[in-house]
Amino acid sequence: MSTHPSQFRSVAFGSLAAWVVTLAGSAMAQTVVDRPPNLKPLPASNLSLVADASGGSTLRFNTTSWNNGTGPLQLEAGPVDTGSGKQQVLQRVFLSDGTSFLRLSGYFEWHPAHNHFHFDDYALYTLQPVNAPGGSERTGSKTTFCVMDTTKIDASLPGAPAQAAYSSCGQFVQGMSVGWGDTYGSHLAGQEIDFTANADGIYQLKIEIDPKKVIIESTETDNISCVLLNIKKPSTVTVLDSSGNCSTAVSITPNTAQVGTTVQVTITGYGFSDGMTVSFEGGNGPRPIASNVRLASDTATLDMITATVTVPSKKHGSRNPVWDVRVGPGGVLPKAFTVTQ
Repeated sequence: MSTHPSQFRSVAFGSLAAWVVTLAGSAMAQTVVDRPPNLKPLPASNLSLVADASGGSTLRFNTTSWNNGTGPLQLEAGPVDTGSGKQQVLQRVFLSDGTSFLRLSGYFEWHPAHNHFHFDDYALYTLQPVNAPGGSERTGSKTTFCVMDTTKIDASLPGAPAQAAYSSCGQFVQGMSVGWGDTYGSHLAGQEIDFTANADGIYQLKIEIDPKKVIIESTETDNISCVLLNIKKPSTVTVLDSSGNCSTAVSITPNTAQVGTTVQVTITGYGFSDGMTVSFEGGNGPRPIASNVRLASDTATLDMITATVTVPSKKHGSRNPVWDVRVGPGGVLPKAFTVTQ
């Protein structure tokens, strides 16, 4: 029986297509990706100001860092560095095919106050004045951690174990599972910042994980958390903002204006002072302009600024532009002011 040439073409193209699909599937199956951790600090909690008999005072607090990455943080003891005498730390990064690789990430050293080995340069604590005349920046002396699973944060993350996988503070292996955190209580050595002779006022307490960027992570953009505090000696610590952002701005009223109009606004927040600027960022269309900015109220709690806001007479699209409001260097109200037609 004779066969038409078109039948040969059909068979040939069908076989080629199947072959291409097979190759593509094989290539996809062989794709290997890193599954690094991602370390993120929660805002400091359980804060207290503790006075001692000699007249000194100490700000004490809890810290929790946790892992919301795609793989665990695993730190392993390496050889002893002949130069410093410290024991090298190697980070093991796991891959999607079950393999892993090691990278030098720092050093272990013996911590006598905690009676176990700590990983150097894991965290940095910084207390910065926001509105505390005479106040100065202070840093915590604690930079080392024994990393382990102490607190379950998000068990719904892929790869998060139901039970702690790193349950002891080992000399040879330490780590943090996906979805788990490591909490250090305020009673532990190093969980403090010296506040002796510092001025009363409003401060921000920043917790930064991996400040020297020695750990491989999926992102380095979320390694800092912050709380806004009102501190008064001898023993008062009031948390003003525990969202993690330390924004000193709270609200703006009214929060809308039409193109070509002028409105008087009131902005509330913490740590406001004379000479603070008000600006608008991140929107589209005619940018509002603030003038006649005045400090209307300066109290131990919420402060108040008044300003005249003018929206230029310019045409813009049908979508109403929404602007962030910035007060001074650190107070941002995201998507807080809308300009309408």
